[in-house]
Amino acid sequence: MMKRNLLVTILLGLIVCNLQAANSAYVTQIIDYRPAPGQHINRLFPPADKSDSHENAVAWAATQLVGKTNGLVGLGAFGGYIIVGFDHSIVNVAEEYDFKVYGNAFANSAEPGIVMVCQDLNGNGVPDNDEPWYELAGSDYQLSSTIKNYEITYTRPNPDLQKSHIQWTDNQGGSGQVTHISFASQSTMYPLWIADNTLTFRGTKLAGNAVQNGSNFTLPALSWGYADNQPNNSTNDKTSFNIDWAVDASGNPVQLTHIDFIKIYTAMVQEAGWLGETSTEIAGVEDLHPNASLPTVIHSQENKQMYIQNPFNETLIVKANENCEMILYTISGNLIGKYMITPGENTITTSQLPTGNYIVHIINTKQNHIYKLIKH
Repeated sequence: MMKRNLLVTILLGLIVCNLQAANSAYVTQIIDYRPAPGQHINRLFPPADKSDSHENAVAWAATQLVGKTNGLVGLGAFGGYIIVGFDHSIVNVAEEYDFKVYGNAFANSAEPGIVMVCQDLNGNGVPDNDEPWYELAGSDYQLSSTIKNYEITYTRPNPDLQKSHIQWTDNQGGSGQVTHISFASQSTMYPLWIADNTLTFRGTKLAGNAVQNGSNFTLPALSWGYADNQPNNSTNDKTSFNIDWAVDASGNPVQLTHIDFIKIYTAMVQEAGWLGETSTEIAGVEDLHPNASLPTVIHSQENKQMYIQNPFNETLIVKANENCEMILYTISGNLIGKYMITPGENTITTSQLPTGNYIVHIINTKQNHIYKLIKH
C-alpha cells in the first residue's frame, strides 16, 4: 500500500512539474518603462505615489502588464516606451502571427505605437547595447511621410510654474509643445522620476492621423502593424504581429527564428485639440505560440530553404541553396569563426568547441538570419 501511495505521489509530482514548466503566454517582466511627457503621466501612468522613482514606476507597470492583458500603461507623447520580457523565447512560427499586443483603441480612436524586437544573444536576461533592436515594419513604414531616424527632445518646465506646457525641439528643425490640457490635474506632465532636465527619444515617426471636423477630432486606424491602433477584437488579427516583418536600421529584412524582448513606443508627434497629445497605451502582450519549438529550417523571402543542424556534435551541417557567409559566436558574443557556405551540404568541424549554447549569423544578398544553436 505504501509503495502504491509513493508511486501516486511521484506521478503527481511529475504532473505538477510539467505544469510548472509550461511557458507563460504573457509578459513576465518589465525591463524598462520610460514614457514621454503626456496628459496621464504622474496622474494615471503611473499614479502620483508611484512616480517618485524609476524602480517604483517599473514596479507599477508590472502590476498592469505581467501575466494579463487587461491592464493599462501609457507611453506619453512621441518616443515614450516600455520594454517587456517573457520567461521564454517567442518563436517565429512560419506563416503565422507570433504575438498580439493589446491596447485600448476603438473605432476612430487609434494612437499607433511602433513595435520593436530584440534577441538575448548572450543569455543574460536583458537587452544589451550590442544586441540590436529590429523594427517590425507596419503598413506605413515605406510611406514618404514616414520619417526614419527622427529625434525629439523635451525640456523640463520651471517647477515653480504649475501645469506648464512641455516644450520640445526635433532634429528636423521643428519645435512645439505638449499641451497641459484642462482636465490633467497633475502639477507637471514631465515624468517626476527622471532627473535629467531634457528627455530625448529616437525612432521612426509616423504622419499624424487626426481628422478635425469643427471641434470634433477622429483618429482613424492605420492599416496594420502598430500597437494601440485597432480594437483588440478586430477581425483579421489586426492587433497581431509577425516576427518576419523585422527590418534592420537600414530597412533591410532580417529573418529571426525567435525574439526575447519587445519594445513599444508612441510613433506620432500630434495634438488633437481638447483630446491632447496622441499617446500609445498598452494593456498587455501575448505570445500566440508559447510552447512552440525553435525550427531547424529557415525560410528566405524567396522560399528558399537553409537547414542548420541543431543540436550539433563534432560537426555542424549547413545546407544552403545559395552562397552565403556564416559567422559563429559564443553565447556571450565572442567570435569563433567565419565560414563561406556554398550551395549544397557544408560540413564544419566543431570538435574543439565545448558543449553549450552558440549563436550563428547567416548573411546572404537578401537577408540576415540569426539563430541559436546547441552543442551536445
